[in-house]
Amino acid sequence: MAWYGRQAGVFADLQTPMSAFCPDLDDETRRCLVEALTKSGQAISIYDAEDRLRYANETYRGIFLQGFEGPFTFTEILRHGARNGIGVRIDDGDVEALIARTLPRRRSVPRKSFETDFRDGRWFWMDHTILPNGWVLTVAADITALKHNEKTLRQAHEEALAAARTDQLTGLPNRRHILDLLDAALAADTATRSSLCVAVIDIDKFKGINDTHGHEAGDAVLQHFTRVCRERLRVQDHLGRMGGEEFLLLLPEVRLNEAVRIVERMRDGFPAVQPRSDSVAVSYAFSAGVTEALPHDNRSSILYRADRALYAAKAAGRNCTRIGFDPDVPPTPVSS
Repeated sequence: MAWYGRQAGVFADLQTPMSAFCPDLDDETRRCLVEALTKSGQAISIYDAEDRLRYANETYRGIFLQGFEGPFTFTEILRHGARNGIGVRIDDGDVEALIARTLPRRRSVPRKSFETDFRDGRWFWMDHTILPNGWVLTVAADITALKHNEKTLRQAHEEALAAARTDQLTGLPNRRHILDLLDAALAADTATRSSLCVAVIDIDKFKGINDTHGHEAGDAVLQHFTRVCRERLRVQDHLGRMGGEEFLLLLPEVRLNEAVRIVERMRDGFPAVQPRSDSVAVSYAFSAGVTEALPHDNRSSILYRADRALYAAKAAGRNCTRIGFDPDVPPTPVSS
């Protein structure tokens, strides 16, 4: 019982509040405080209840008050900045619209923080406090370096993401990405009841091109095929490299007959490629299997029909297109 009493006394002592700190704001302290605020790299300002500027340190004056002779009100300082290309960046250039948006929110909450960019390229984190008497204290810290780092990281992320989705040789969507696009197109087709066609395309006798002219020529053919197809396809079409000399073409919002016409337009007068300035031109052609999405298609089922149609085009002598209508029906030739 004695031990318990001693321990209880210790806890009682721990729970006793520490004496509150009372700042000693004598004249010297106030002078040092004002000097510190004035020289601070943060932009500090105080506006009174009528939005007249009552205090601004050197950093704030350098951002907002260059060459300004008043009246020193919040709205007139914004107008001065807009006229002279200083202060906050206004995306649409309409300072009056900015004022109309800002004034109703300026004292809507006791405290808020936000980031904003300035005409000189800097970014600041603004801490905005409403004092009990209606005055406004703003302390802004320069976060330009952080924003630049954020932009660099975002760009690096986007570049890495693009690289993971892109075939290095042709610049087309790689196998994984074009199949993801196919899944998305099938889902959109089901949701909107729009039409979707796909074509599996294979460059004919590609191994012979590599064996005869070398792999450099083979790479040139793949790049040339990509460039010519992009020139002849619609903006909404997607061409991706599945691997080797095989490509997958997604044709949204077209029915089967129109999809075939698009593929034949790609084929029409397909030019030869000259791998190097000192080499002979290489002529080549391609075979294609085209099919249209059915109501309950998934990736596997639609590619199965397109692949069967491609094999039929190869068997028919290459450099042609075959249509895959149904898994149980043999692919059919393209009507002339």
